[in-house]
Amino acid sequence: MALILAGLAAWAVWQYLQNLESEVAAGQVRVTVFRAGPGGISEGAEGSTLLTGFNAAARCKDPEADMAAAQGCPIKASYDLQGNVPVGYIDTEEKLRSVLSGKIAAGPIAPGAILTETGWVEVTALSKPISEMIPSGKQAMTISTSNVQGVNGFVKPGDRINMIITLDVEFSNIPVAQNVPTLPTEGETGGDQETSDVTVTYTRFVLQGIPVLAVGTEIRPDETNTTGQVPATPQGEEDAATGSTVFTLEVTPEQAERIAYAFENGSIWLTLVPPDFVEVETNGVIVDNLFGGDLVEAIFGRR
Repeated sequence: MALILAGLAAWAVWQYLQNLESEVAAGQVRVTVFRAGPGGISEGAEGSTLLTGFNAAARCKDPEADMAAAQGCPIKASYDLQGNVPVGYIDTEEKLRSVLSGKIAAGPIAPGAILTETGWVEVTALSKPISEMIPSGKQAMTISTSNVQGVNGFVKPGDRINMIITLDVEFSNIPVAQNVPTLPTEGETGGDQETSDVTVTYTRFVLQGIPVLAVGTEIRPDETNTTGQVPATPQGEEDAATGSTVFTLEVTPEQAERIAYAFENGSIWLTLVPPDFVEVETNGVIVDNLFGGDLVEAIFGRR
C-alpha cells in the first residue's frame, strides 16, 4: 500500500513538472511584433502616414535588425517572447495595415513599445464638426491653387496668407492714387484722347492676413480638438494628379465675395506671412511701373 501511494505521489509530481515545463516552454516561443520606431509615435499620428514610412525602407521590415539600425523608421518589425507580449499585439503585416489604415494613434507611444490593436482609433472619434470652429460673423470658404501658387505646401492650419490677383482691367478703373501713366490708344503716340477703352494687366493684393482654417483634411487645432484631424478622404492635402493644394479659409461675407470674384476673373497667387504680419498698402503693378520707372514715357516720350 505504501509503495502504491509512493508511486502515485511520484507520478503526480512528474505530471506537475511536465505541465510546468510546457508552460515555460510556451512562453519562450518567439513571435513577430511591431514596435514604435526610435522616435516614438505622437498622439494623433496618422496610421497611413506611418505605414508609408514603414514600407519605404527594408530595414524597417527586417525583424532581425536591431533598433539602432532603424533610424527614420516610424514602425519597426521585431521579435519578442510570446510570454512578454501584451494582449492584442499585432503579429503580421496584414494585420498592421488593417489596424492602422484610416486610424490615428489614440495616445503617445514610446520608442520601442509594442503596437497593439487597442492603441488606434477612428479619425472621427477625436474630431468635431468644422462649423463649430468658425468664429461668429465668419464663414468657411474653400479655394484651390497649384502647389507653386499655394506656397508649395508650406501653409499649415492656423497660418495667415495674403492673396494677390492678376487680371485685365480697364485702365481708367485702376485704383492707383497717384502717378498713373497715360497710355496712348492704338495707332497714336500722343495727344489727349481718352484712354478709358484701354485694357491693361494689373496685379495687386486683394486681401491680406486671411486666417487658414484647414489645409486639405487637416484642420486648425483648438482646445477641444488637439489632433487637428478630420475624417480622411481619398484626396489628401495635395492631389498628386493635379498638383493642387486645397485651402479652407476663415473669411467675412464681404471677403468671400471678393475672393469669389478674384477666382472667377483673374489669376491668384498666395503668400505666407509671419505671426507679426501687419497689412501694407500697395499701389499694384502694371507694365508701366513693373521696372521701377516710367516705361510708357520711355517708349512714347513726354506728351
